[in-house]
Amino acid sequence: MIAADPCIMNGMADEDYYDVWLDMLGRTSRPRFVALILDLAGVDLDPDLCRYLVHLDLRGPTGVLDLAELVDHNHPKVSRSLARLETLGLVARAEAAHDRRVKTAELTPEGRRVVASINQGRRRLLEKAFAGWTDRDRAELARLTRRFSDSVQALIDGAERGL
Repeated sequence: MIAADPCIMNGMADEDYYDVWLDMLGRTSRPRFVALILDLAGVDLDPDLCRYLVHLDLRGPTGVLDLAELVDHNHPKVSRSLARLETLGLVARAEAAHDRRVKTAELTPEGRRVVASINQGRRRLLEKAFAGWTDRDRAELARLTRRFSDSVQALIDGAERGL
């Protein structure tokens, strides 16, 4: 009897999952991907600035250092980007309530409108990407992607706690 290869799961090798994951991360982190979403959203904005708006929408008022960590940019780049967004009327900056030395940024009503448009662009992209998929396939992908994401987050949380 031949032993089953431990790297094969459900007819697909672990390496295939890894390749698909890296491919997806690579494709969705490219400026062209963000530019496509912005085009579908009808938003004329530098794709690099889009990340700041989305993070501020998710987290509310955020300090520059915290935002720099979230977007993996240095403090000066984040400060310059926020200044551009402030000039465009999409972000307002103020002193943090807990520490007047800290400047926070938050979306203006116009910034929230732009983020809502970006979210609509994402939905349009998904509708196009899922054209021809069954409802069951879409639901199964969502279920498995959530499971994978939760497993990865548990590993991150465990590493942060030193487990």
